Amino acid sequence: MKQPSSPSPEPPLIRRDKRNAASGDDQGSGHNDATPFDHATENESLHALLKRICDHLDHRVYKEEQQRYEDDKENEMKNDWMLAAAVLDRICAIAFAIIFVGGTLIFFINFYTHIV
Repeated sequence: MKQPSSPSPEPPLIRRDKRNAASGDDQGSGHNDATPFDHATENESLHALLKRICDHLDHRVYKEEQQRYEDDKENEMKNDWMLAAAVLDRICAIAFAIIFVGGTLIFFINFYTHIV
């Protein structure tokens, strides 16, 4: 059998040998010696594997949703603090302007009253 010239992007499938391993017949005669019991156990193992995969995916989705919720909550808190900082900044700017203008007026009033 020829190997492909370029490697495929998909991983190769795992080959499952359905021959009876207990018989020690590794050469095989090309016959499938699997019994219905072997198919049942194989189906059960595949079902268990699929269940584990689904459980893993469910857990991953749950963790991603939890992380997204925490990120949203953190962003909301950050936005609240940014709003509080903007309000405090505006209050300080107004207070600075009032004190600056008031102090300047008091200075000029005192300066002109002492000259005259």
